[in-house]
Amino acid sequence: MLDWNDVKTKANEDGEFCIHARMWNSSLRISIGDQRKRIDIESGKITEIHDWRGGAPTDLSISASHRDWEELLQDVPKPFYQDLYPASIHHGFEITGDRDNYCAYYPAIRRLIEIFREVRNAKI
Repeated sequence: MLDWNDVKTKANEDGEFCIHARMWNSSLRISIGDQRKRIDIESGKITEIHDWRGGAPTDLSISASHRDWEELLQDVPKPFYQDLYPASIHHGFEITGDRDNYCAYYPAIRRLIEIFREVRNAKI
């Protein structure tokens, strides 16, 4: 679904993400159906994206079915799929973990989801 190397590069080069993520130290688990990735963030930069097989906890987890992620990452999403927050209220997205971390860095998370969308819909 996503080229994770492109996600890392694009996020670390993105001015908006870097501003919102400054001082962010966290681990984020993204679950797209059965696929689970761990994104490590240090001082606002993504240092690593790798498969998550369980064991080590993460600070935040965002999970949904493959179908829901497909809808969220459409070039022009349907209503309530344009942003993670309404998708978590009206669709099958589940956000768990440190709520203070989530709230403090929601703008960075929102921009990261937009970067997912851009990578997913990149024209070849």
